[in-house]
Amino acid sequence: MSAIKLEAPQGTEADPAATPGRHAGRYRLVPLVLLATGIAAVIGSWRLTLGELNSPGPGLWPFVVSVAATIAAGILAIVPDTEAYEKWTRRTTMLAGGVLSLVVFILLFEAIGFVAPSVLLLLLWLRAFGEESWRLALVLAVGGTAVFYVGFAVLLGVPFPDDIVVGTITRLIGM
Repeated sequence: MSAIKLEAPQGTEADPAATPGRHAGRYRLVPLVLLATGIAAVIGSWRLTLGELNSPGPGLWPFVVSVAATIAAGILAIVPDTEAYEKWTRRTTMLAGGVLSLVVFILLFEAIGFVAPSVLLLLLWLRAFGEESWRLALVLAVGGTAVFYVGFAVLLGVPFPDDIVVGTITRLIGM
């Protein structure tokens, strides 16, 4: 008897971006969303005033970064490298949770100050994303927030919005 040797055909794996059907073009969606976000960031940073190189305005560096991100997203939207794409798993979908947590942090920061949102953000990131124990996550969240607050607000004098936690502690000490 002779053994028949079967080999897998080379190069038969379909290009996911060229797959016909309801998923056609889905790989262009993320670069297009990034492109739209980059354009919005360019416009937003332009409105902040750019200033000049020897006297930069508040929008200069956001403008530079958003232009770079917009160019990169435009290139990805035109010529996607689908071989570099990774499969989406549960871990990669946590990325959306990380971005959403930053949005919530910014909203809370403006509304109630730095301390409480920072502790909550660090606690979430250490527990959910870093998979640290509750004890270590609490210590690092509270300690990290204290170090950042003292470093920026006290030592560097960076103005923060009124903080409910710091205001409450200050009132209690002043009594």
